[in-house]
Amino acid sequence: MFSLSRTALIRRCFVTAFAMLALGPFLAWWSLRSVDTMFNTPHHWIPATNQQRQEFEWFCEHFESQALVVISWRGCTVDDSRLAEFEVALLDPAQPDAVRRKELFDRVISGYSTLRQLTSDPIDLSREDAIARLRGILVGPDGSSSCAVVMFTDRGGYERREAIEIILDTAQTACGLARDEFRLAGPPVDGVAIDRAGVDTMLRYAVPSALLSLLLCWRCLREWHYALAVFAAAAFGEGLCLALVYWSGQPMNAILILMPPFVFVLTIAAGVHVVNYYFDEARAHGAAGAPERAMRIGWLPCALATVTTGVGLGSLLVSDVEPIRRFGVFATIGVVTTLFLLFALLPGVMELWPVRARRRVTERTMVEGFWGRLASVMIRRASIVTVGSIAIIMALGWGLLSIQTSIKLRALFSPHDRVLADYAWLEQRLGPMVPVEVIVHFRADSQVDFLRRIEVVQAVARVVRGIDHVDGVMSAETFTPPIPDARRVMRRTLLSKRLTKERARLVDARYLHEDSNRQSWRIAARVPALSDLDYEQFLDELKEQVAPAVTSASASIGEPIAITVTGAIPLIYQTQRLLLADMLRSFVAAFGIVGVVLMIVLRSVRAGLVAMIPNVFPTAAVFGLMGWLSIPIDLGSVMTASIALGIAVVDTLHFLTWFRREVAAGCEPPEAIRRCYCHCATAMLQTSVICGVGMLAFVFSSFVPASRFAWMVFVLLMTALFADLVILPALLAGPLGRVFVVRGVK
Repeated sequence: MFSLSRTALIRRCFVTAFAMLALGPFLAWWSLRSVDTMFNTPHHWIPATNQQRQEFEWFCEHFESQALVVISWRGCTVDDSRLAEFEVALLDPAQPDAVRRKELFDRVISGYSTLRQLTSDPIDLSREDAIARLRGILVGPDGSSSCAVVMFTDRGGYERREAIEIILDTAQTACGLARDEFRLAGPPVDGVAIDRAGVDTMLRYAVPSALLSLLLCWRCLREWHYALAVFAAAAFGEGLCLALVYWSGQPMNAILILMPPFVFVLTIAAGVHVVNYYFDEARAHGAAGAPERAMRIGWLPCALATVTTGVGLGSLLVSDVEPIRRFGVFATIGVVTTLFLLFALLPGVMELWPVRARRRVTERTMVEGFWGRLASVMIRRASIVTVGSIAIIMALGWGLLSIQTSIKLRALFSPHDRVLADYAWLEQRLGPMVPVEVIVHFRADSQVDFLRRIEVVQAVARVVRGIDHVDGVMSAETFTPPIPDARRVMRRTLLSKRLTKERARLVDARYLHEDSNRQSWRIAARVPALSDLDYEQFLDELKEQVAPAVTSASASIGEPIAITVTGAIPLIYQTQRLLLADMLRSFVAAFGIVGVVLMIVLRSVRAGLVAMIPNVFPTAAVFGLMGWLSIPIDLGSVMTASIALGIAVVDTLHFLTWFRREVAAGCEPPEAIRRCYCHCATAMLQTSVICGVGMLAFVFSSFVPASRFAWMVFVLLMTALFADLVILPALLAGPLGRVFVVRGVK
């Protein structure tokens, strides 16, 4: 494959470089376009066949979109006429862009207008009763603070940036306040904030990460020509990944922003290994012909290392979360492509600018002493290290059973972010901001009169209101006059007939839906966005407490009643469950495939199983410790378990390749281990540092998943380095190492 003349290697290098230069501007353009498509809709990440998603989309279609924005300001009360002015102005047909606004916004309600609706005919409540019904949704706990709620259309949900700008412009004009005085919350606000944080992370930290990686690459290789060649291949791979996002026709999202820099640092790490094979050949046999010899020796372990990394990434395809699957596909394409670029570029660069072998001999001698001492310790303490590492895997790995997930709003942004500040302000003044919807269904042919149905809904709403963390509840009962008790038969009959005629009012209020299959009544509740509420526990408690009320109501009316629980809370909980299941499935898939690859490469089932011990160590240690410490995994860390396995096995393969070569050449295992340290330990250290430190630039991102991903990759890489430089040599020096000794195999 690499038996080419010096001229051929140089020619291939120039052809590859020219092709990269020709495609570079196009990749840059497509990359920028992909960043511009940033759009995050977490509920679309869940499979379309998922029951929770289907129920949520049914609710949005038949009641109203959950894409809504709550807006308030200091001094905003139920008697603030500016609320009414804002309501009118936002959907005023006299506005120059009235048609556009109609496309984006469905309706607007506020505490001001709703209070006056409830205290007027036909409902005619007292002011105190009306405020009591609105408290926690449109009126704050003080009975005065209020807000406006803007419901978006489906189109408005997709074009939320423009919609929010229109809301702020209208509020600024109607209220006479500066834009930064308004407090906003709601899914569109969250989505825009995530989009903004994702783009900011890409634009602000991708370049520092690349430059830091380049600097480290040069510092490790000490040759600008090699460092620049590796950097060029890595940059091309990064651009290719972004271009793939653009070509896919799908938007960039908060998960995919981490893919290009990840591929970038992986490519640099692979390049460092390739160059170090060349350095080793030049030192041992001279610079003449060293590029060809190095590639003959190094292409297979480098290719296998890329395959195993690709397996770790490819295992993400088993995910039910769409962005995670796309991460796996695009990143795999990126690392495979850049490996071919490295193979095409580096031999020619090495021929054009040969290494100064004498200086390399001097530098190598300086580090061989350290690696020799470490090798001696591992050989002497092999049994202790082996038993200790297995014990650590078992002890910390037990914590994997307690691992938790979280995609709550508070877990996405830094504590000082404006989004969290606005949520905190609104929840303090108005009440909880996260919706959960309970839908009560009656049969289409139900014989229960209209008033009795409202009483059933009222009974269920009363139970929901009594659940911990629920501070606000609105339902059809909110928009009906006080219901007489059962003894006042005449008044109840008249009210029932009147409400039956006025059911259109409840449909317009979006608390009643009727079709040929059933009649559905909505109960809207709110829970805190910034609390430590356990969503799984909350949903279990909600269903457990509502069930007796539904059973009792069904018995009292003589026909079955069904309920559906949907909204943001069930979706978030479902996504959390999917994340945990994805982590387990992808890791098991990666573990199985990597294990098989190692068995094939090592030509031994036992050797493959033993070789997996240091590769399991990083995931068991890091994620197990997170489980013990109750540190939840999030969007940024859920992918790193499988990726860490794919990366960890890279160094394992390089170390085992040298070990088997030395044993085949006649060395006893202890001496072979010492030589392995001299051959590849420095390269292993360099690649881990370059990958880990290069990703650390993203630690400073205000977008927590990006910061967490960077931290996790760094910690996992350092843990994997420890496993390959400490645990693996100890395994090779101990009784288990015998499975790797196959004489005569090169």
